[in-house]
Amino acid sequence: MLTRKCLLVACTLLSAVLFIDGASLLAFMNKSVKEKIYIKQELGQEPNKAENPSEQMSVIEERPVNLLVLGVDEEGVRTDVIAVLNFNAAQGKLNILSIARDTKVRVKGKTSKINALVAIGGERLLIEEVEKLTGLPINYYILLNFKGFRKIVDILGGVEVYVPFNMNYDDPEQNLHIHLKEGRQLLDGKKAEQFVRYRKGNRMGQGYSDGDIGRIKAQQEFMKALLEQKVKFKYISKAGEIFYTLKKYVKTNIEIGDVNYYLNSLKTIKYDEIKAYTIPGEAAYINNIWYFICDEKKTRDLIETHFFR
Repeated sequence: MLTRKCLLVACTLLSAVLFIDGASLLAFMNKSVKEKIYIKQELGQEPNKAENPSEQMSVIEERPVNLLVLGVDEEGVRTDVIAVLNFNAAQGKLNILSIARDTKVRVKGKTSKINALVAIGGERLLIEEVEKLTGLPINYYILLNFKGFRKIVDILGGVEVYVPFNMNYDDPEQNLHIHLKEGRQLLDGKKAEQFVRYRKGNRMGQGYSDGDIGRIKAQQEFMKALLEQKVKFKYISKAGEIFYTLKKYVKTNIEIGDVNYYLNSLKTIKYDEIKAYTIPGEAAYINNIWYFICDEKKTRDLIETHFFR
């Protein structure tokens, strides 16, 4: 059965893109703003401080920033999408690390899946586990409900992508109906939803030959297209409408009103050098439950080799 995970992936990535449009992931705010939004305060840790905002900016722009994007289900208890966006403003480079929702973790003496942690201990608990898993400090987070996805895509005027083959799928139980023709086309919010959710057809042999991997690749292509087409100055006039829409669906430690502070930073982004990775590991069936078992060594190697620290 097709899940909502795919739509949530696009939603979270879209929200991250919109923040890049306004602030290149916002890097870090000046001291007064930073004191309000810095995630380390929520974790009981002191943020780094400079003597004055201009000095702070000169130091911080050389430091990578990590944004954790979380996509939750309709009830807001299961985190179906977990992705770390690792951004180096000085080089204009962005890495994306996806973490499987079924990743096995051990918290409070019990075995659980990582996507259940928000329900257990809020986003703070999930952030702590992601930091432990990746070794990357999380500076900011965005928790997004998928309901605003279609509206935001429409506000941006749609996204042009290449649909690799005819996509047809119907699931009355989910009220999900996907019907897209092969070829390059401009997708509005409704069609964009269909594109990012599609994995297979109703008949055997229809869909991506590599299943979920194919769907993830399609979602990454959608995100790259969104970045290349929409992170442009002509869309700044829509920022107010976009952020007003996002506010209904987003929980974050970022102050949306401060977005304009970093508008010039978007010029540093190198779209053709965006790299997307999935945390290494394999599936395992344990006590009648499917888990994703993270390969800790390969994860450390991946972070050390490809991510900014």
